[in-house]
Amino acid sequence: MSDDHGARRQPGAGWTLGAGGLPRSVWAGMGFILAVLGVVLLVSGYIGYGALMLVVAAAAAVNVP
Repeated sequence: MSDDHGARRQPGAGWTLGAGGLPRSVWAGMGFILAVLGVVLLVSGYIGYGALMLVVAAAAAVNVP
């Protein structure tokens, strides 16, 4: 029985669109929109969802610099 499981990809030939594949403006815009949405949700009383949106906004902001 062979060890080969079909065609194999070259090392490093994974996803072509990752964090580095999107422009900074996309990440900054996404972070801003998510932060605004998080604040709106927090003010509206949706504490869990608002906090989650702020965490996701921070994760998007990590890709900006």
